[in-house]
Amino acid sequence: MEEKDTAKEIEAFIDYLVQAGVHCRVDELESVYHRDMQVYMLDDSDQLTVADKTAFIDLFKHKRDAGELPLNGWTKIHHVAANNNSALVIFSRRNNLSGQERKLRLGVDLIYEDGRWQVIREIIFLEPPAPDSTRQN
Repeated sequence: MEEKDTAKEIEAFIDYLVQAGVHCRVDELESVYHRDMQVYMLDDSDQLTVADKTAFIDLFKHKRDAGELPLNGWTKIHHVAANNNSALVIFSRRNNLSGQERKLRLGVDLIYEDGRWQVIREIIFLEPPAPDSTRQN
C-alpha cells in the first residue's frame, strides 16, 4: 500500500476511534484498543494518570451510563507517520475527559495486528481550561 493511501486509512481509523469515543460505543472501543494499550494523561498541573485498556474503557462506560453523550467531536489531525505495521498520529481534540471541557493534544501509537489498526499507546496532554469553554478552536 502506498504511503499516501496508508495515511488516509489511518486518518479514517482516527475518525472512527474519535466517533466511538464521542458516542461511548464501548464495543467499538474494545475492538480498536489493543489488549496491551496504555494511556498516559498529563494535566496542566503536571499530574500524570496512567490507565490500561480496561480502566480507559471504564471511563467511557461511566460517561455513557451517566448520560453524558455525545462528547465533543472536534478533532484536528496534525501529523500521520506510518512505517510497515506501526504508525504515529499527532492530533488535537476538545472534550471532557477530566471533568471539564478542555483542549487535548494527543500522540497516539498504532499497531497493525490481526488485520486491523489498533491503539497501543495514547499520550494525552490536557491544556488549561479556557476562560470560555464553549470556544471551538
